[in-house]
Amino acid sequence: MAVRTASDLARNAQRSWDDQEDLRLEQEHRAEQAADLAKAYRTDPAKLREAEEQTAGTFSGIHYTEVSLALHRLHHTDPADLMGSGVLQDLYRLARDEAAALDAQLLEMALQQVAA
Repeated sequence: MAVRTASDLARNAQRSWDDQEDLRLEQEHRAEQAADLAKAYRTDPAKLREAEEQTAGTFSGIHYTEVSLALHRLHHTDPADLMGSGVLQDLYRLARDEAAALDAQLLEMALQQVAA
């Protein structure tokens, strides 16, 4: 066996650390690429439809009932009365939940694309 000096051990430790750092930087770079791609997907009608198809049916029945009732209330609310009716708040809350699910799916699609 060869004798290892302290500088050999330090050099090997640094190489090991550099390899780990390279892996972390590569993972970080892929995550940034995926985030940018997911943002671009938000304006791509085909990608939005694909994400919607993959998330369809994932909410609870209560959520879908709330969406239907909010749309029903919207339809039967005079536009002049919308501001004080609470309908817009309900729709915005439901839209926030839907957008979060779609954004998560778009990010997953982007991660898969970047990894390919």
